[in-house]
Amino acid sequence: MLPAIANSDAPWSKEQIELIKRTVAKGASDDELKLFLHLASRYDLDPFTRQIWFIKYGDDAHIFTGRDGFLHIAHRSGAFNGMQTHLREEPVPFEIKFFNKRDKRWDSFKRESQFIATCTVFRKDMSEPFVCEVWESEYSTGQGLWPTKRRVMIQKVAEASTLRRAFDISGLYLPEEVSENEVEVVSNDRLAIASSELKDALLVKASELAEVSGGETDSVLKKVCRMKNINLDNATENDLQALIAHTDLLIARYRLKAEIEDTAELLGLDMTTLTAQVKKNCNLNSIESIQEAVEKLKERRENVSPEDELLRLAEELLI
Repeated sequence: MLPAIANSDAPWSKEQIELIKRTVAKGASDDELKLFLHLASRYDLDPFTRQIWFIKYGDDAHIFTGRDGFLHIAHRSGAFNGMQTHLREEPVPFEIKFFNKRDKRWDSFKRESQFIATCTVFRKDMSEPFVCEVWESEYSTGQGLWPTKRRVMIQKVAEASTLRRAFDISGLYLPEEVSENEVEVVSNDRLAIASSELKDALLVKASELAEVSGGETDSVLKKVCRMKNINLDNATENDLQALIAHTDLLIARYRLKAEIEDTAELLGLDMTTLTAQVKKNCNLNSIESIQEAVEKLKERRENVSPEDELLRLAEELLI
């Protein structure tokens, strides 16, 4: 029996509703089908082209659209004025535990870093944009395309979340935001260390940075917090991990600077020229890349023979 949805103004015939129930809303109860058809009508999404569809995981019903569905709603409003999405990678580890239905056991998905997507949506009728930042550890299920298409997946989630806020969309989600399997996110809150221990670790890193930079620990710590726009008093554990990671990066940069100075002095090279050469081949946002540059500079110094050094000093004395 079909739910009593319709009146003469209903956008679908009885035959079409029956087809929807057999296909894109298979397994929906009468009430769930009513909600599905209401959302499809309200947001002008076509079930027959799969702009909107229904899936039931156990007792949990979900109504999905794709990223293009959210964009369709935004464009249809007439107020959409563009969208920008930026991705970055932070060396903050996370682990996802999920139940593998095929093998009937719990599996885990671990990464030593995670992607963060920040989406900005502009409206023609508002002076300030809508901004939303999402972390991979908050949404990854460790399954499907998440392990291989990490950037794409978290970008889609960020864009859908921001469009939903900007255009007051409710009841619709991306499949990427929901898992059909039982998932446990082992966040950094529980992966490793309590907040107090993280703060202690951050202080140790700040002290190390102060030592290599010639500053004071408190001053250095405040600067790092300003760089990351984080208030230490109410920082989350993700925030603390991000501060530690950024402090590590700054320490690596200062050590690279010291290596450049030592190499320039030993080989009699122009400091500015050598710095430019190193930067050309080094990603200063990657600790690994910086460490490789440091090792290359050390090798370059080690390959200088005592005779070469004496010759250079003699040339300096003759100038």
